[in-house]
Amino acid sequence: MRNAHIYSSYQITMDQIAKRLSSRDCAKVLKALAEGIRLEIIQCLFKGESCVSEIARKIGKNHSQVSHHLGVLKNSGLVVDKKEGKFVIYQVHPVLYKQFKSARNRNALDFKCCSIEFRNRFLEKSRG
Repeated sequence: MRNAHIYSSYQITMDQIAKRLSSRDCAKVLKALAEGIRLEIIQCLFKGESCVSEIARKIGKNHSQVSHHLGVLKNSGLVVDKKEGKFVIYQVHPVLYKQFKSARNRNALDFKCCSIEFRNRFLEKSRG
């Protein structure tokens, strides 16, 4: 897996999230999550890492749509990728995944400046 702490200058780092995002950086993260398809992708990735074609199949969207929105999520720092042969495998940033699955923050993303709680109904929507 790619080093999760090395991002280009416009990406939010998990160190920033662990401390507290500025209002400006928090807005970038929320903007990345502001599209329904991106929330579906994040939901899918919370269940495990996947390539673009698997995600597209699971959420019922086409490959190019999913690829575009994964780029947005990756640029925001919410998603990381790794190359496995001819495939690029995506996953939720490990720090966010750990935080999301922790007992204290079950089903919520806490960015310190704000948090997003996912309803169980939302998380169960695409099971199957």
